Amino acid sequence: MTRTIATLIVLAMLPLGALADNSLKVGDEITVLADGPGKDIRGTPHVAFGKGVYLAVWREGWNGEGGTARICAARLDRQGKALDRKPIAVSPSKDGFQELPRVAFGGGVFLVVWQDFRNGKDYDMLGARISPEGKIHDTEPIAVAAGPRTQSVPDVASDGKDFLVAWQAVQGEENVYRVSAARLGADGRMGTAVEIKSPWSKAGACPRLAWDGVNYRVAFVSQSLLSAGLAADGRPLDKDPVVTLRGNLGAGIRFAHSVAGSPGRGTLAVCTRSQPDYWGWGGPGAMICLLLGMDGKPDARIPKEDYPQSKLANWLDFGKDQREGSPWPYGQSAAAWDGKRFVAVWQRYHISKTVGLSNSDVLASRVDGWKPLDGAGVRVAATDLEEKGPAIASDGDGKLLCLYEKHDKDGSVSIAARILESR
Repeated sequence: MTRTIATLIVLAMLPLGALADNSLKVGDEITVLADGPGKDIRGTPHVAFGKGVYLAVWREGWNGEGGTARICAARLDRQGKALDRKPIAVSPSKDGFQELPRVAFGGGVFLVVWQDFRNGKDYDMLGARISPEGKIHDTEPIAVAAGPRTQSVPDVASDGKDFLVAWQAVQGEENVYRVSAARLGADGRMGTAVEIKSPWSKAGACPRLAWDGVNYRVAFVSQSLLSAGLAADGRPLDKDPVVTLRGNLGAGIRFAHSVAGSPGRGTLAVCTRSQPDYWGWGGPGAMICLLLGMDGKPDARIPKEDYPQSKLANWLDFGKDQREGSPWPYGQSAAAWDGKRFVAVWQRYHISKTVGLSNSDVLASRVDGWKPLDGAGVRVAATDLEEKGPAIASDGDGKLLCLYEKHDKDGSVSIAARILESR
């Protein structure tokens, strides 16, 4: 009897989905960096895989007024073992700060892009190529977008040969963002930037890119969540972007989004639904899956939302109870194609006394098209510390590296990781 009770206790402590033979398996935690030039201040990790190695990138140091934050990188093998004794300084600079790095692999090199404040006036978009052996190809960074006023919030994807970079920018005397994209060759040569406009306004923000094996797809926010197709050379394919999700609930809050492409099948978009509020007018919290076909249109079988009271079939996670301590999925997500299906990772917070959010955890699930396969999610990182800002990359054969920020109680932040196996 004692052994039976002990067994039940052990089983109850396992991650959700860990009992099934074909569930998502989570490895031990790896510390990518806990001590570096940033003096315990770091964040916004991102990761890509190529030629047998993962390249992790992140912001190292303070990125506020007077800050000197820099973009750092580190290589890890398929098992998550560090290949560099100290972090790689991607683009050293005497002035300003750097933040929000993104990375992709193509044409035999990694391309890292970030927003840079070295001119002391506004953000520019810069980039640098890194070899799988850890060598920086561009000691002088590539000027991706360095015009007047601000160019910020970058993303990058690859067709396997070259890259497409997207960003948001303010132009002239305007006070709204517009989304632009441009091809960047593996040889470091920039193509011509094109603007991607919404059907009802010029404004757009927070672009996220994916390659679906045929074309690129960029998802961005302009009242609703929109997406547009671009050819490998950066040419726009759609007269107007496709409405992926209308902004009728949770306003712009819901559109913290991520995308991942699958060869010849389309793009998975993951977005958050709503933050909690005192009155519950925003409805439940959720992390939503949307499958976009090769034409960019959402799969017609995806359930339509009408202020539901329970989890819908395309929701990764669900939170309805707004009492203190209750879970609430919200904020950043990421996704990757593992060679067979999508794998998504996301944040799940807990409600605080003031109907705010605290103690974020990181969860994951395999996704078949737009249908989550792992219940309410497998716990990737779920301690009494705050784990947030997930990023994920796949080796294309069922093994993935998930990065995240780990916030200690003393205020320090480390970049942590776990290997996920999806087969």
